[in-house]
Amino acid sequence: MTVAIALLLGATIVAVAAPRGLRAMAEHAVDPVVVIVGWILVLTGVLGTACTGLVMVALPARFVDNGLAGLVSSPWWSAVRHAPEFVVYRLAGWAAAMLGCAALVRVLWVGLREALHRRSRVRGQLEVLGMVGDLVECPRRGPSILWLQSDRAAAFSLGGRPGTVVLTDGLRRRLSPLGLDAVLAHERAHLRGRHHLLVAAADVLARAFPFVRLFQSARRDLREQVELVADISAVRACGADAVRNALMTVTGACAPEHALAMARNAVDRRLRYLATAADPPSRWSRITGCGAFGGVVAVAPMFAASALLIAISLLATAATALG
Repeated sequence: MTVAIALLLGATIVAVAAPRGLRAMAEHAVDPVVVIVGWILVLTGVLGTACTGLVMVALPARFVDNGLAGLVSSPWWSAVRHAPEFVVYRLAGWAAAMLGCAALVRVLWVGLREALHRRSRVRGQLEVLGMVGDLVECPRRGPSILWLQSDRAAAFSLGGRPGTVVLTDGLRRRLSPLGLDAVLAHERAHLRGRHHLLVAAADVLARAFPFVRLFQSARRDLREQVELVADISAVRACGADAVRNALMTVTGACAPEHALAMARNAVDRRLRYLATAADPPSRWSRITGCGAFGGVVAVAPMFAASALLIAISLLATAATALG
């Protein structure tokens, strides 16, 4: 059971410490793709390590784990240590199994409910918008463009296959052709990168476990990072000046809840990023950065668990020697 407890504690430590580190990286204008990969690996590593710990607790044990028992010499723990296997390990195993099953059922239920809700809402919104707008079909299975008659300069995208980009006539009056191309490049980057699916997955975890701060932080930060990724894609296509001008002109007030609007999330931070960041990262630097940082983040929960296990073993050895 010592290993299982170490795994659970290691996952907890990473879950508490990782959001601060990833947020600090984002504030220092690190490539947002690297930050997104870090978030994905942190969530996967924490969930995987925690599940492994629960499975190890749930498995039947045929011996008493003296690693933790050696740390405590009180009569109470002595009684627990020498208690029948059924009392200590079976009860702990049943509790871990019920907790793991409850968490799995919770995620599946919330995920299915959110998927059906989003699909219904997006379909209904497209039907309503299609009645009042002009739909332009794009060739080669690209996203459709829906133009709305509105004085507001708004732009957003709705996920799906191939997805839909919604623009208003106000953009044509307030933006130059290059600025309009930047808005289109931004929204197409969302659809091409499946950002709606990534944000939806983070929303499911946050709704399923509202008491876990890691999932709440991931939900907020991933929305900001996918906007930065789309900004960088637009910068490559149209230049930084066109993207900055579009961000200061477009509004995200009228965008639906499930849409990704160009100017709704962290606009000030994105403008600072575009002002301070160097040229868009190359593909090679992005691959190496994701590989190096991703490798460190992926092993962080197991590393923390190993460090705790070594510390517990040393403390147990010292307690046994002193006793």
